[in-house]
Amino acid sequence: MEESRDVNVNVKVGDAGAAGWLAYSIATWIAWPSLCGFVNGKALLLMAAVSLACTIPYLAAAITQLKLNNVAGGVTWMYFGAFFAFCSSITYAISYFAPIYGWELDARVLGYEWAVLAIVLILTTPIFLKYSPAAASISVVAADIGLATLALIYWGVGGLALISGWAFFVAGLFGIVMAAGGILESAGMKFPMGKPLIK
Repeated sequence: MEESRDVNVNVKVGDAGAAGWLAYSIATWIAWPSLCGFVNGKALLLMAAVSLACTIPYLAAAITQLKLNNVAGGVTWMYFGAFFAFCSSITYAISYFAPIYGWELDARVLGYEWAVLAIVLILTTPIFLKYSPAAASISVVAADIGLATLALIYWGVGGLALISGWAFFVAGLFGIVMAAGGILESAGMKFPMGKPLIK
């Protein structure tokens, strides 16, 4: 009988975090024109399709980050994929069809969803400030503002749509920097994303 041996297999995992940043940028940049009134309700069905597609890179980023033992990054990408992408795709589609079919909806309940997401992201923002490039930190702080004001919008607080929309614009802009930087750095090419904002 052969003696059993321990086999040590070194499996390298590629980080799909840059794909997560790309999906995040798209998700925030389709929210931006909607909140600021640059597009109307006829855009909602297309927003639903785009948001649904964003689920794929979000989840790929989550899985690879978790395999790399980055729980904070993996969990963040996971809930972004579930709520910013997948849930948003469904709510965009429902919002498109509701006036057509006369559905009566109480959208205030969505404020509670966005409030939870805002609170969790705000409470975990120090992780980004300490360990992520400046571009990521700026993006996340902008998302904090965008999400917190979005919750208040759903609860009927007026005058916040432009603040939320432009906060998402900033979030997406610096998310693009992170997406491009992550892809380029994986090929050994430097890209200016800035140093962590706090030590």
